[in-house]
Amino acid sequence: MSGDARDLRAAATGTLAAQLSARWMEEHAVLPLEVSHGILQVAAEGVLAPAVHDTLERTFDAGIHVVPYAAGDIRAAILSAPRAALPHQPSDTRVAHLDGSAHIGTGERPDVLRGERTESLDDLQALASREPVIQVVNAMLAEAARAGASDVHVESGPDGLRVRMRLDGVLREAQQLGAEFRTAVISRLKVLAGLDIAERRLPQDGRARVRVGDRELDLRLSTLPALHGESVVLRLLDGGHAEQPSSLESLGFHHDVLTQWRGLLHRASGLLLVSGPTGSGKTTTLYAALRERSTPGVKVVTVEDPVEYRLDGIVQLPINGRAGFGFPNALRAILRHDPDVILVGELRDAETADIAVQAALTGHLVLSTVHTTDATAALVRLQEMGVPAYLLSATLQGVLAQRLVRRVCAACGVWRPLTGPEQARAAADHQSIQQLREGAGCAQCAGTGFRGRVAIAELLVLNDAMRAAFMRGESLMTLRGMARAQGVASLRDDGWRCVAAGETTMDEVVRVVSEDDRA
Repeated sequence: MSGDARDLRAAATGTLAAQLSARWMEEHAVLPLEVSHGILQVAAEGVLAPAVHDTLERTFDAGIHVVPYAAGDIRAAILSAPRAALPHQPSDTRVAHLDGSAHIGTGERPDVLRGERTESLDDLQALASREPVIQVVNAMLAEAARAGASDVHVESGPDGLRVRMRLDGVLREAQQLGAEFRTAVISRLKVLAGLDIAERRLPQDGRARVRVGDRELDLRLSTLPALHGESVVLRLLDGGHAEQPSSLESLGFHHDVLTQWRGLLHRASGLLLVSGPTGSGKTTTLYAALRERSTPGVKVVTVEDPVEYRLDGIVQLPINGRAGFGFPNALRAILRHDPDVILVGELRDAETADIAVQAALTGHLVLSTVHTTDATAALVRLQEMGVPAYLLSATLQGVLAQRLVRRVCAACGVWRPLTGPEQARAAADHQSIQQLREGAGCAQCAGTGFRGRVAIAELLVLNDAMRAAFMRGESLMTLRGMARAQGVASLRDDGWRCVAAGETTMDEVVRVVSEDDRA
């Protein structure tokens, strides 16, 4: 976005902004900048909605010209402006019930936040409860929820706080806050998550639950002591109240992969794994699988950290580490409740992996996730955890490795021929495509050319030959070679399929899938 955040802060205290309701400006992320020669310059992120355009036109009796700014910067400027300059400041905020006592209404100016070297616990608590700080944090969370961000990064720098949001797997600039907000905003976030606000030398982790409009969000917060002050990352989850997960068909898997995966899901017993890095859509795939398996004649129990969707007809157990309720003892308790299908959020240690394998061996279908680069590596990873090869060979039925690539915007995507370098890149991967589809950028995709994401996958179904090779202790490269010989498409191959179909771009596949994954 173009423009300077300082211009926004000046405009928010100006006479033009005073003619509009602050609540209305915040809701629509618009801010009048100046009027010149009958034209009103308006800060906004994209094309104005007709109703907003008409309101501005009538209020100022001028034509409208949009100056592009990030919506988060606009809202932060509006909410941090002094009350006297914005007489219509709303009495509520987009984020309600952040705590039991904090309430908008004291009318304090942002300049009271100065004092970066404050060390007193009382002073830090006072900073975190200032009205401008509460408003800025509320606006930040509201903007993240509105945009559908999965993570919010609040990073301390020499000039203040840099706020970025991860949308469709890619970090995007959201806003820049001045140095006067650094300590106060970080302290406010730590207060929400129940962390020690006086501890700045060590990393901390915590959780919070906030309400944004009619949505309830679970926040997982992690801090790091960086060079210029603490940096915070917030993972946004829907607090167990999200809509029902997608169906398997809607995830975008190739027909052959979908057919084989569905066949594995309907087996009576065994271990099924979904692998990939954080943010690759593993949980979404597993929930879609549970949605299909959850029928009146089947009992499904899950143990998760945290519960991301609330599913009807399924018993879901959230992990509570502070109470000593972790994956191993939760899994042991589940086995006494006569389940047919068990979902274990992640196989993260030897004890959990061993219990999951034993459950699969005794007649249960067990679904879980593991962090590996591809499907074949999952076998080696579990063996490294201490699970004997003979137990894995007897229980593991299949591994689905996946990634998420951004989907070309349906509104502005157009086909074009490949350039010379692109043809060379395709030839290096033994691909013969002649054209690809790209998004030009429009209001619907915020000018990025992408909207939403689609899964690419590699599905390894273990057969007798693969089991025998694994039992013999064959190398990972040998096992991968056997998988390719059996017709298992790699993640990179499936990515090229999506490029040929116009669902994503060549650059997206290269960004998400490494060179090694084409082996």
